[in-house]
Amino acid sequence: MKDKIILTQNMAGFASLVENLIQKPDRMDRLGLIHGRWGLGKTTSLEWYYTNNPCFYVRSLAAWGRSINMMIEDILNCYRVAPRGRLKQDIRELVRAAKKHRAPLFIDEANRVAKKSILIETIRDIHDLARIPIILLGDENIINLLKRRDLMPVFSRITEVFEFKELSSQDIQHIAGELCDFNCSIKVASFIRTICLGDFRLVNAFLIKAEELCALNKVNEISLAISKEAASAIPDMGGTGKPIENDSVTSGKSLKVA
Repeated sequence: MKDKIILTQNMAGFASLVENLIQKPDRMDRLGLIHGRWGLGKTTSLEWYYTNNPCFYVRSLAAWGRSINMMIEDILNCYRVAPRGRLKQDIRELVRAAKKHRAPLFIDEANRVAKKSILIETIRDIHDLARIPIILLGDENIINLLKRRDLMPVFSRITEVFEFKELSSQDIQHIAGELCDFNCSIKVASFIRTICLGDFRLVNAFLIKAEELCALNKVNEISLAISKEAASAIPDMGGTGKPIENDSVTSGKSLKVA
């Protein structure tokens, strides 16, 4: 399977949100929020955008919850500015660096920031003083965290929101073609979507096995029979904790298509 990034509907929505924030005038609030459950490709989309566009990125750490200094120092480091170790001075240096570059700042795993008022309020201060787009990436619970009464001044500044959805059947057709050079019908793509829960990671794991089976059978199309075999060989598909069974697996034989 090829090692490449495939443009999905989620990635297009990701890029559109960032572009909308960039295009807003400085006087407007430019906090963005990208959220969705694990496994839908948020971090992959961020890596793709970061590789191809001027921006800055930091991943929040659990330890930030014990030290605001660590958060500021880590963000300064992403701007390649050496922290001084004095919080007030470092915040001023951070605002200065952000103003200088004018590029979007992404904060991944932002649930950790939203849980601590002092952290997210400091991000708000940086946004207000630097007037740059800041995009928070979190899971499906981050909106509830940000809607707390004490954080409404932060939530009210969020002017663009995008929710990552499960991969569509069309996405899966496209991914199979691009990563494996294999065709699959919309019916088969819908089956894959169902067993993988539209999950980006599970689809990738599925395709690795499907590619092996296609090679074994010397075919270049993922059929429904191959899809069932590939699903059976991967544990925890469908979230049941058990592989999906079919005759070829329970008999211990590999599928061979005539």
